[in-house]
Amino acid sequence: MRILLFILVFILPFHSNGQSKKSHLRDGNRMYKDSLFNDAETKYRKSLEKDQKYFSASYNLANAVYKQERFQESSALYDGLKDNTKNKKELSHIYHNLGNSFFKQQQYENSIAAYKDALRNNPYDEDTRHNLALAQKMLQKKEKQEENKDDNKKQEQEKQEENKDDNKKQEQEKQEENKNQQNKEQQQEEKEDMSKETAEKMLEALQQEEKELQEKLQKKKTKGKKIKVLKDW
Repeated sequence: MRILLFILVFILPFHSNGQSKKSHLRDGNRMYKDSLFNDAETKYRKSLEKDQKYFSASYNLANAVYKQERFQESSALYDGLKDNTKNKKELSHIYHNLGNSFFKQQQYENSIAAYKDALRNNPYDEDTRHNLALAQKMLQKKEKQEENKDDNKKQEQEKQEENKDDNKKQEQEKQEENKNQQNKEQQQEEKEDMSKETAEKMLEALQQEEKELQEKLQKKKTKGKKIKVLKDW
């Protein structure tokens, strides 16, 4: 009787623990079905507190996180499940969902690789095949957009260089024009200064000629005047 009681007492906690993790899993699945993904996540985590290696809780937790659009976190969760099962069907589901998580992050190359791994484990999965084709199409589109972006960037740089050259040329022309204008103004000033100096010299020359003429006339006038002689009476 004691042995039986001991066995019952020893086994009961494990039995209770098993029921608890499954109970949380069932509650989580019910909430997941009602689209209460945050509540479902809480239940799955409680289930994992009872058994960290509980595959169903881990897998469903990743799904609940994915549904909440936390795609980077769901990618890490799915990736961590790959080595926890040898069941090809389960492995195919993991890779499929991992591909979906990468796809949502626009990591199309990683997404394509995951879908291909899914098909290696289940070649007849048409949903995965469809998603693979879509990911390949999106990758091509992304690469084309990046190529166009690079071309546009290159054209913009060339345009900026052309504008820079044009601005430099215009600045040089403007500087040359200003320089020519300054030279013209300087030449005009010099010309005006020369004209003023020439006029002054001409005036001085005329004044000198006038002076000399007056002196000549004065000499002639003095020379022709009769001199009175006193008579000695």
